[in-house]
Amino acid sequence: MYKAVIFDFGNVLCLVERENFVRRAARHARAMDAEALLSALWGTELEYEFETGKFDSHEYYRRVQALADFDPDYSYEQFVEDYRRIIVPNPDGEEGLKTAVDLGARTFVLSNTSFLHASVIFDNEVLGTYPELYILSYKLGVMKPDPRIWRKLLEYTGLAPEDCLYVDDIGQYCDAARSLGMGAFRYDFRAHNLSKELKNMLQ
Repeated sequence: MYKAVIFDFGNVLCLVERENFVRRAARHARAMDAEALLSALWGTELEYEFETGKFDSHEYYRRVQALADFDPDYSYEQFVEDYRRIIVPNPDGEEGLKTAVDLGARTFVLSNTSFLHASVIFDNEVLGTYPELYILSYKLGVMKPDPRIWRKLLEYTGLAPEDCLYVDDIGQYCDAARSLGMGAFRYDFRAHNLSKELKNMLQ
């Protein structure tokens, strides 16, 4: 019986729609269109450095501004407002979190994320209230699949790996959690009812 459920943030507790940002930002970009901006920002060293806390959101804005050659009137504040639009609610993920708590499990968030996206968690009362602890890459300086991010959670919580069920949408990260001795479930918001899946695994 699992004592805890560890939830990924993006595409589990919420949805990630990067196009919401790049479409808006590209209107102000003189050097690239939305597709080029998408390619420049994700799966790159820039993403890694931002999401491991190598620099703050103001420096990220400056670097993206230099890449895209934004109009001078595209302010940091507007950039942040647009960037936060990437995070979209996932009611199924929220219900899964509530279900885990109702079934008596300790709950945690463990995610590769930046400050700008993590801050959205606390705009949502469910996501900002139910989890006991948030293990976030920009705070720790390491990202999944680095095993240190899961080990830090175990260190903080006193849980054994076999006590934990890890939920993520990315198979590689589920495999990394399993390699440490955790259970893992690869969640697809298009195919699964997370509450139902958790009831089957926690009862």
